[in-house]
Amino acid sequence: MTDWVITLPKAIEWSDYEKEFAAVKDWSQVMNYRLARFPKGLQSNDRCFVCYRGKIRGWMRIVSWKLHWYDMVCSTTGAPWPKGFYLHRSGPFTYVDGPEMRGFQGIRRLKHE
Repeated sequence: MTDWVITLPKAIEWSDYEKEFAAVKDWSQVMNYRLARFPKGLQSNDRCFVCYRGKIRGWMRIVSWKLHWYDMVCSTTGAPWPKGFYLHRSGPFTYVDGPEMRGFQGIRRLKHE
């Protein structure tokens, strides 16, 4: 199992993101995260940590990834999502009081210290 980390844009309010956590906690839906490409070694059941405003806030499980050939609309916010490579996460969000981390684009393997 590999741990990954993604960064949420500062423009998104954490309270809005928590609404999405609530929608997926029972595994009935997925949260999408758009990527430029899929990283080598990505597997279902890997943990995906979230960096937000300079700190790791928690993690949830990666359930799948897919190239969407069509535009989508977020079921929680109504925001449009263009076609592209999407990481799918689901299940309960596990909060952590993680270390500080500078934000970045894309996805990275998380190196634990």
